[in-house]
Amino acid sequence: MNSIDACQKRLLEETTVVEKEIQSHNEQVEALNERLAGLQRAIELFASEQAAILELFQTGTASGDGIHREIATAPATMMQKVAIRPKATAARKQIRRTPQVNRGKTKTGTNARPASQNSVLTRVDMIAAVLRRHPRRTVRELVALLNKEYRWQTTESAVTSHLYTRRDKFVRTEPDRATNRPVTWSSK
Repeated sequence: MNSIDACQKRLLEETTVVEKEIQSHNEQVEALNERLAGLQRAIELFASEQAAILELFQTGTASGDGIHREIATAPATMMQKVAIRPKATAARKQIRRTPQVNRGKTKTGTNARPASQNSVLTRVDMIAAVLRRHPRRTVRELVALLNKEYRWQTTESAVTSHLYTRRDKFVRTEPDRATNRPVTWSSK
């Protein structure tokens, strides 16, 4: 009878080991399903439009993480070990609460947020990015590109004021009256 009891005990132990292993695999499957849902949402955002892509990158960098190759390929067990530091996120939120003077009611797109809430992409940054991709553009061309790329429906005078007040970021070419060439702007 001793050998039967020992065999039964060994079977019970192996059963509990397998059950624990199944439970850990189920937890890994749940974590992978959550990760898969996030990746599928990212694919949907990439497929939808450029503004959604900007939103994705802004939310990724606003939390301090960003989108890294290591995160995309890390195994589920490594993903479970990553912990959010509450002190660092609280400090980041405190930094964002700097008061700013609102100088106008120019809005970017239909659901615009003030720069103090967004704190990721300013109007000057948008102008600089467009001029880096498309150097030597007139103000009218720049307004059209800002509307096309960032859905910022602005006026020529608003863009011109940004260009002239931020000489550290933007440089202009002199107009040529002989060939009827207007002033063009580029990013430094």
